[in-house]
Amino acid sequence: MAFQKRRERKMEENPGSVSSPGTFRPIPLENRIASVFVHVTDLRRAAEWYSRLMGLPILEERLNGGPVYWFDLPGTHLILDSNTANRQNPEWREEMMPRFMFPARDIDEAYRYVEERTEPFFEPERHGTMACFNFRDPEGNALMACWTAGTSAEEAELPAQSPILPRIGGVFVDVKDMRTAARWYTGLLGQPFDEHRAEQPIYSVPVARGAALLLDRNRHLNGETFTELFYLETEDFDAALAYVRRQRFRLADEPRHFHDLSEFALLDPDGNRIVVAQMKKRS
Repeated sequence: MAFQKRRERKMEENPGSVSSPGTFRPIPLENRIASVFVHVTDLRRAAEWYSRLMGLPILEERLNGGPVYWFDLPGTHLILDSNTANRQNPEWREEMMPRFMFPARDIDEAYRYVEERTEPFFEPERHGTMACFNFRDPEGNALMACWTAGTSAEEAELPAQSPILPRIGGVFVDVKDMRTAARWYTGLLGQPFDEHRAEQPIYSVPVARGAALLLDRNRHLNGETFTELFYLETEDFDAALAYVRRQRFRLADEPRHFHDLSEFALLDPDGNRIVVAQMKKRS
């Protein structure tokens, strides 16, 4: 217990390291969300649905019998995962399905680093030019750390064939205890903790680029049982709403308007709740 308290004090003083005094260990996780996962039962059906929503062509070579279909969106990728390969592992459990992925600079160092903060589900798995492991946050949300050989260039914006842009603006993490969750995520990514913002229903954890990382306490405060995974951006809210109605996408509820944004939620073929939002420009 004394060791744990000393470690917690060390993390508060310097969230980028829990090493011995006088040393600093660079964080082996990159401060960004590389990919978001959507767990689906029918990979082709899901790929066609998301492609139609964002106005993108289906890439048949990615529907080759593998367990995933992915969209190379700028900033943060979107991965549809059928989990068919995972379910063949007798040690795998549904609770291990990750919400999103942090890039790791070194998978073994990342594993040791994460292990100091939470219990990983399993040791790093290695598959050729990539390696990964899953772990959970204090609220029980499953996350992934992944290393890949080489570096990938930033993807260009995709041609928009839909008023719903092929770009993930933010990823939601449902939390009940905002202060604990915000301290944990900012400590994990080596970012300063903001006591004042932890009193708000949404805490945006600073990231270097890509989708925003949004800790969201609204559903807990409102007693709602659903989960929202992420939001896609639009620059024309009315056109986006007209498009989904014309294409007969299933709305989860009525559109909502706030002082800083307008949004509506859709249900994909598996019932996953996806938000489309337009941020209002400040005058």
